[in-house]
Amino acid sequence: MKTSELTDVVTRVLTTTNLPAAAVADGLAGALRDSHAAVVVAPPGAGKSTLLPLSLLRSYGSGRIVMLEPRRIAARQVAARMAALLGERVGESVGYQVRFERKVSAATRIEVVTEGVLARRLADDPTLEGVSCVVFDEFHERSLQSDLTLCMVRQVRDVLRPDLDIVVMSATIDTAALCRELGASVVSCEGRMFPVSVVQAREDAPVTAIAEAVAAAVVSAHSRHEGDILAFLPGQGDIERCAALLGDSLAPTRVCPLYGNMTMERQAEAIAPSPTGSRKVVLATPVAETSLTIEGVRVVVDSGYCRRLVYDAATGLSHLATVRISHDMATQRTGRAGRVAAGVSYRLWTTATDARMEEQRQPEILDADLTPMVLTLAAFGESDPAALPWLTAPPEAVLRRATDELRLLGAIDSDGTITPLGRRMEAMPCHPRIAKMIVHAADDARKALACDIAAIIEEKDVMSADEVHADLLPRVAALRDARRGHRLGPWRRVARVADEYCRMAHVRSDDSFVGADDIGALVAVAYPERVAMAVDHNGTYRLAGGATVHLDGADSLTGYDWIAVASLHAGGRGAGRVFLAAAVTKSDVEALASWTDNLTWITHQGGVVARRELRIGQLVIDSRPLTDVGDDRLTALVCEAVAREGRSLLDWNDEVRTLQLRVALVARWHPDLGLPDLSTDHLLATAGSWLPLYLHADGHIITTVTALRRLPLTQILWNILPYEAQQTVDRLAPARIRVPSGSMVRLDYRVGSDVPVLSVRLQECFGLAATPCVDDGRVPVLMELLSPGFKPVQLTTDLASFWQEAYFEVRKELRRRYPKHYWPDDPLQAEATRGVRRKK
Repeated sequence: MKTSELTDVVTRVLTTTNLPAAAVADGLAGALRDSHAAVVVAPPGAGKSTLLPLSLLRSYGSGRIVMLEPRRIAARQVAARMAALLGERVGESVGYQVRFERKVSAATRIEVVTEGVLARRLADDPTLEGVSCVVFDEFHERSLQSDLTLCMVRQVRDVLRPDLDIVVMSATIDTAALCRELGASVVSCEGRMFPVSVVQAREDAPVTAIAEAVAAAVVSAHSRHEGDILAFLPGQGDIERCAALLGDSLAPTRVCPLYGNMTMERQAEAIAPSPTGSRKVVLATPVAETSLTIEGVRVVVDSGYCRRLVYDAATGLSHLATVRISHDMATQRTGRAGRVAAGVSYRLWTTATDARMEEQRQPEILDADLTPMVLTLAAFGESDPAALPWLTAPPEAVLRRATDELRLLGAIDSDGTITPLGRRMEAMPCHPRIAKMIVHAADDARKALACDIAAIIEEKDVMSADEVHADLLPRVAALRDARRGHRLGPWRRVARVADEYCRMAHVRSDDSFVGADDIGALVAVAYPERVAMAVDHNGTYRLAGGATVHLDGADSLTGYDWIAVASLHAGGRGAGRVFLAAAVTKSDVEALASWTDNLTWITHQGGVVARRELRIGQLVIDSRPLTDVGDDRLTALVCEAVAREGRSLLDWNDEVRTLQLRVALVARWHPDLGLPDLSTDHLLATAGSWLPLYLHADGHIITTVTALRRLPLTQILWNILPYEAQQTVDRLAPARIRVPSGSMVRLDYRVGSDVPVLSVRLQECFGLAATPCVDDGRVPVLMELLSPGFKPVQLTTDLASFWQEAYFEVRKELRRRYPKHYWPDDPLQAEATRGVRRKK
């Protein structure tokens, strides 16, 4: 259709429709002319997803519009609806592209895509040549891909394409914050909603019996109300169980499941209007919350739950969790009942639970694996994701982990720049791990096998884990048997995904028999940190990443020393559970490992441990002694160990502590002297500056705990002081004092005290008239006078007063207890004595 004809058709559609969005089409065009950005707020059923993109065709001449939908089902339906309004088939003026499916032609002016498609296109063509406008539909869902794509489009507009228009559309979103970020105008649209009454449950639907609760509510609503029923359940398993519970009990009303993994034919059946006089019950995941129009729905049954992929940054693993929805999700679901007439919404949770629910769903970027995002940005040319204009900044720790993972896979280099391998990986519409497995495969047979493994890992497990446990081999064999015999059955979707991967890898699918080791080798390439070594023979394994995982004891894989794990649950604080894995040979593990010099200090092993180890992550495959270690590396390692554990590695005896206290006391008395800090904390923190001089012994570096504890620490610390400082410390704070008996008695310097203690037997002090002093006579010591049995009898700093007063009382007691000792009447004139000696 020519541009002029297309404009006429669009104008006719807008003037003949009674949908509210048509009334704001001109306002949207004006907002884009003024600021190149607009935020459209319109309730469900207003026609924003179909009419507004069509209306923009009148503004861009031959320029194309790319419209993003968060789900494949919605992308197909929105494109089909717009094409029908133009009187065309999909793929002409309006087309779509989703993963593994593309209906676009040279004449296409509006292309509806899922978010990952546009992100990959931006990586290949950052200018978006030929694109005039990018429309983000249902942005309130805040998926990781929508946040990433909006961030990339903003960067393109800010740096390369100031003329590029951005439209963000939603039914529930914080418009003020979004407009500030985008510099956008708000375009509001009134909805065409009928009233919906909300019925709150008296009890919460238990998370362990969601299907049962929904089935009971559907049966009750079916008997009370007319029209079709739309029931929301968390996931495919819940839907299938609920459908089985309902069976034919509502006949002739049809029960139609609706989830992403269904065939297009079955999806279309669930979405299509019911024939006149008939009814249906649609059991849907959140795919039916927005964008999708299911005509005839009058009743909504809302379980109040959804399935969300939760990423554990500590382990690098993700798992699906069933979680409570937020208020904005509940509002979206309720609105599905009021599109054609007044309706009712049954909410299977209590008023009390409703009061505790979050107002808005959390952006997925805060709780997701960011590895694919970082690779896309690297292909886009951005090595620093944190510097981009995010609406919600990604967590730094998760970004770092994603970057490390991509380096491990060889997708980016140390600077964050994408490698040629990474470029090939990014071109594949899958997780970088899966892409690495496919592009790394050495030949066509292995590439075909990698495609089969990828499809099995990504899709719902067809086989019962109770029967085949975690082993991938029987699953690959069953898929190939089904293809070989042309009896795909439950393997149909897995086979289709595998075929798409084969097409992208330029190989044909292969149905030949395959060995377990071939599977394990490919899985190990994709998940090198999940290569696991047996800890025991009961199914316990240790991952290369460090975590412990467990296989069922009856699993055939438990007999292997090495396995490669493709899917597992993190397991919280305990051992994780392996869901999918394959045996891998030691030689295949060695091919992924690298030799590393492991030079560490391990105290309980006696000191320096020097080994050359063949490692994959934290697993040691082989080890041999490391002999060619330079003295500098050994010295640095020992100093680091002392800085970390030096309180137990060095001999901090009483003599050392006394020296530290003496120096510290002189430093307090005379700060002007600038004495070095010999405190333990400071010495350990600065071990690298003083210890290396003393680590050489007999031509070798000291590397053992025993040798370190033999170091003469007192002498080492004394040598830290300059000679002048040594002389000063000895003078002002001597280690010992000579008493009249001739003994050199040690002074006791105590923590926190400015007065040292002289503990000496009283008899050795006869003839000593005054208290000894330190600090050049300024500080008298505290004398602790002892009995012949070394028991304290008196504390004093005034020895002269003691001789005059207290001595005679003390003498009475000492003469009674020690009668053989000498207790003179005049101690100042008596001769000091050390032993039992009487004066003649």
